[in-house]
Amino acid sequence: MRRKDFLTSILALSGTALVPSASASVMRQVESLSLADVSGDATTILMGDIHISGDFDEQGKPKHYPYNPICFEQQTREILAMRPLPKNLIILGDVAWDHGLKEDYEYAARLFRPLQEAGIRITMAMGNHDRREPFFEVFKEYRTQTKVAGRVVTIVELPDVDFVVLDSLDELPNLKRGQSTNVNGKMDDEQIKWLESYLSTAKRPVILGAHHPLGEMPNLEAVIAKSSAVVAYIYAHVHVWNKGVRIIRPRDPERMVPHISLPSTFYGDIGYAVMRTTKEEAVVTYSSNGFWWAQPVENPPKVWAQRVADLSAERCTILLK
Repeated sequence: MRRKDFLTSILALSGTALVPSASASVMRQVESLSLADVSGDATTILMGDIHISGDFDEQGKPKHYPYNPICFEQQTREILAMRPLPKNLIILGDVAWDHGLKEDYEYAARLFRPLQEAGIRITMAMGNHDRREPFFEVFKEYRTQTKVAGRVVTIVELPDVDFVVLDSLDELPNLKRGQSTNVNGKMDDEQIKWLESYLSTAKRPVILGAHHPLGEMPNLEAVIAKSSAVVAYIYAHVHVWNKGVRIIRPRDPERMVPHISLPSTFYGDIGYAVMRTTKEEAVVTYSSNGFWWAQPVENPPKVWAQRVADLSAERCTILLK
């Protein structure tokens, strides 16, 4: 079957049958813990690359990646079923489908409503498919609340760790509608100066997050190498779950920083991560909804099903002490 025909066929499926879910394993892990071990405040959902398109056809369906909102809505149902209910959702960039249109963010805002009405705070980063000005037009609070003027920089205060969301978008000037910007990430001097100052007085462990891998931003890596406060770096962009260690000062074992790549909503590894924190550690568990493309539950290709099975118990532990 041609890819176009396959994608057309899966769009006919209902939202509940679109993708297989391995998130039950995560739900069981959360439910097995006592309330003394985990709370909603200490539970954070991590996502990347949701790629929402607000450009609709005459039938009111997105013209681009129309299965993305279906996948996001399924993940929303899973999150709202969690007990205790998570208090934070952090989306590390590429909120928009391709060129960061205002209508993309307007549609994303509608999709966020059930989570926000349940009391879940949503924090976003900028990815290479995002645009700051259209984003600021819809999510106006980011323009005034950002820690660095003109960028999207946020501190999410969790019970045992601070999660600092940075802006790695290298946006070209004077872009017209439909034009692409740089794919690789960049950390500008103003953010670096702010971050150095912030880390120098940090009283708690700090997890840094942005859209792009750390290797694309040597100036950011240099800041982390000098800071004892940073305990991990989490990013998106590559659409594949991966946990590793970034050895940024080989002779200093304290500078071996966990380096975690998040799945996407629709392509590659499909899913999200659940991070639960205590005073000693932050455990990031991958919750799989599928692999490669959004797919029917019935008879997925063996290699896709095997990837889902291999990742069903994936986790990474970040030591906070």
